[in-house]
Amino acid sequence: MINRIVPQLLKQLWEKAFTNPFPVTAMPDSLTEALKKSAEGEIELNMPVPVGDRFRGAIAYDRSACIGCKLCIKVCPANATEYVPGDKKIIIHNDRCCFCAQCVEVCPVKCLSSSQDYLISSYDRKANITVDTGKPVVEEADGGEQKKTVCRIDAEKCIGCTMCARGCPVQCITGQVKVPHVIDEERCVGCGKCAEVCPKSAVSTVEVEG
Repeated sequence: MINRIVPQLLKQLWEKAFTNPFPVTAMPDSLTEALKKSAEGEIELNMPVPVGDRFRGAIAYDRSACIGCKLCIKVCPANATEYVPGDKKIIIHNDRCCFCAQCVEVCPVKCLSSSQDYLISSYDRKANITVDTGKPVVEEADGGEQKKTVCRIDAEKCIGCTMCARGCPVQCITGQVKVPHVIDEERCVGCGKCAEVCPKSAVSTVEVEG
């Protein structure tokens, strides 16, 4: 064991530290005064680590695109997303968020994204609530084939109970009572709400060209 540790210790003597030892070039006499000067623009703080694709910042939220499907709430391990029934939208409590980005991955309409806003600490918990950050800047597609996930109803299993149509957040399911229903795949966002409520497991998800 000692033979393995010694080479690592010697290696670290020449390796550059992953984090900056201090928030400024040299350790200030008073950290409180340094923070005040930084707020006034007199000095510039160093980031503790280089930021980039390796890190996830605060969750950005495009409120106008949200359909209120609540999938982000279901997957959030930190209870950081809260549903607002009156608006059928969500708010995000950044003081609870653990930046796992599971909500970003599960969102069917891509209204959530990881931003590069890292400096979000505050003494005011209410100030750390995200209500709407607007539309994110979307990079142009690389020209490859784009696919999306949609839901599809098996007409042989469907009993026309209308539960899927009533639960659809984008109202893309049509059909009469006791008659197999149909999903408009152009409007479907693949949230899976219809599959959750279907008593006959007649709904499945498929990938189609976007």
